[in-house]
Amino acid sequence: MKYPISPLDFESEFDSFIDLSKSIYGESAVTDKAMYRWLAEQNTYNPDGCHLFHVAKDKEVVVASDFLQPVPLIVNDKKYLAAWSIKTMTHPEYRRQGIFAAMTEHNISRAKDSGVDVILGFANASSFPGYKKFGWDVLFERRAVIRPLDIREPLRRKLKVAPLASGLNAVFKKWDKRRREKVKITLDISLEHSIPQGAEQAWEQMKKDFPVAVERSPQYLDWRYTQRPRHDYKFLAARQGQQLKGLLIYRYRPSNQSCILIDYLGPFDESVIGQLIHQLTETCIDNGIRYIISSSGETFDRFLEGRMHFKRLATPMANNMFIACIINPALQPEMLSRPDDWFYGYGDSELDIDLQPR
Repeated sequence: MKYPISPLDFESEFDSFIDLSKSIYGESAVTDKAMYRWLAEQNTYNPDGCHLFHVAKDKEVVVASDFLQPVPLIVNDKKYLAAWSIKTMTHPEYRRQGIFAAMTEHNISRAKDSGVDVILGFANASSFPGYKKFGWDVLFERRAVIRPLDIREPLRRKLKVAPLASGLNAVFKKWDKRRREKVKITLDISLEHSIPQGAEQAWEQMKKDFPVAVERSPQYLDWRYTQRPRHDYKFLAARQGQQLKGLLIYRYRPSNQSCILIDYLGPFDESVIGQLIHQLTETCIDNGIRYIISSSGETFDRFLEGRMHFKRLATPMANNMFIACIINPALQPEMLSRPDDWFYGYGDSELDIDLQPR
């Protein structure tokens, strides 16, 4: 290999990796070293305790990267070791030299040696043809839904008359308030500061309703959400007595006054989810949020669309093609390719990772 591939050395190579990120994402590149160390070195699911974050170098310069993030995956009540393929990047000046193919082959080989059963990813328009060429299975297209809370800005852009946009927005908000008032709250809903007690039981209920999902055990949730450096996640819990019935994990994105539904824990209970989403909506309105967005699988998002006033996002997501490289022959593509079987959230893969920490 012209450009040797090796595990990223955080002490000597991280700055060069950030230069690679900036060559692609500019100033929006995530540069937080503590976050990357948590994601790679501190992942409790790393096989043999070794991270799978690899880079290719031209002498001392990092010119490409490919990172496998191990997570436990439950498929029809059986546990497998999956790995999300994230941070797949090649410097613009080094493209069309076979580096993408070499990095992919290298990580597949490392995955096999490490006991990974399947590599999962959400490919974008530029990377998707390459993965398909290399024989990865295309599972389905990932979609998203959005809940408008304040429509003044889109109206202003469309109508180009600010006073009219403000007037129509006021009408929308009054109408929206009337329909929200019809929701009945029967659960105790509270804002928590961490993963609450009862998460294990909630997960046991959840996996009965979603045949395919990353294992959302307390161990996973603690690593993924409370151990992340400088995280700004919020935890909205619904209880009946002492029993945790459901949990929403979300975060605000001040740059565009949005709320992102990051994750959900609990069974597919329309009453529980509906009450949690209602409380989230009220909280977002109180905080001046313009819309809520979710991409949590067909079953979950279809309920939001049909009952909670969400609508399908008109434009495709940036990383919208769900792909898989199956290593363990016990897993077959048809076991992973039914959209209604899956629960996934923004917390899976790099959709959330790419948002700058506070």
